[in-house]
Amino acid sequence: MATFTDLTIGNFYLVVENEGEQITLLEPLMHTDNAVLLMHHDDYETSIWRKKSDSIFEVVDELSIDQLDNYDALFEEEDEEDDDFEEETATSKEN
Repeated sequence: MATFTDLTIGNFYLVVENEGEQITLLEPLMHTDNAVLLMHHDDYETSIWRKKSDSIFEVVDELSIDQLDNYDALFEEEDEEDDDFEEETATSKEN
């Protein structure tokens, strides 16, 4: 069984931390002697600490650079659509 010490800084992982939980996207940011700081990518980004020795139920996948670029592009399009909607709303309020 994998542990958080197995996750490499600079890589992105799809993991199931505990049996029965949903898959999450984690990015290791730094290691200390006994812990790992992770960026949890979900509806919003959250930084979380985990003990290096804590078990990971399953490492589903390690994302390649191409896969990560595709993931980022999905949310850039959403952000652009949100910005366009906000601009249209502001313009209609002015008129």
